[in-house]
Amino acid sequence: MPENRRRGLRRSPLARVAGALPVILVCAFLLLPLVVVAVSSFTSASNFRFPPQGFSLRWYEEVFTSPDWLGTVGTSLILAVVVAPIAVVIGTLGGYAIGAGRFPGQRALNVLFLSPLAVPGIMVGLALMYQFQSLGLRGSAVGIVIAHLIVVFPFCVRVAAVSAASLDRRLVHAARVLGASRFRAFLTITVPQLVPGVVAGAFLAAVISLGEVAVSVFVAGSDTTTVPVQIYSAVQVQLEPSVAAVSTLLLVVSVATIAILDRTVHISRFL
Repeated sequence: MPENRRRGLRRSPLARVAGALPVILVCAFLLLPLVVVAVSSFTSASNFRFPPQGFSLRWYEEVFTSPDWLGTVGTSLILAVVVAPIAVVIGTLGGYAIGAGRFPGQRALNVLFLSPLAVPGIMVGLALMYQFQSLGLRGSAVGIVIAHLIVVFPFCVRVAAVSAASLDRRLVHAARVLGASRFRAFLTITVPQLVPGVVAGAFLAAVISLGEVAVSVFVAGSDTTTVPVQIYSAVQVQLEPSVAAVSTLLLVVSVATIAILDRTVHISRFL
């Protein structure tokens, strides 16, 4: 290649900055509110303001000593622990059928499993509220578990389907040739290859369940109030820095979980 053409293909530093500027602006627009909330949680004042007045951990102490916040945190954690395993089992089976199966109607089944992602959460919550009201499940533990399962199930299916689509079928065929039964080949060859996707789906389901608010507002009751619902209720009355402290804690837990998963099971390749 001639030297002048090679130089023409090289982008100048100014051109690179100009090309990355829209991405930087979009990321700043999305992250700036999170930074404002996190910084404001360390204020020593009695109201939410930015920039904060002084530096204090009083609002984090308020969160960890408040029965209301501790109760909702416990409810959210228990709900995530219950929902994640159920969603992973069902989602893995559905994702494996979609990603590794070959049968008529496979594409239609894929669309059906992922359809909740295309429906706004507020519409799902409103529909569940009317349905649960007639069944007597609104405000019950069973009702909110079912609601969260509907929300996190498509994500588990997607993760499992991507993991199943990347399976090495030659290993399964080799195991069958060597005398392994179909069930034994599935347990010893297929399942270990699905483990990264299963782990990623479990943590993803737990994180989404912890942060779900659109559906929880409609189906939660006084005994099943989660942290996002408590935050939503608190900001309607008075925006205290304790809300910012809880939001910051949820943000840190979510980011740390995603970072650990990306380093261990490379969750980004499943999304």
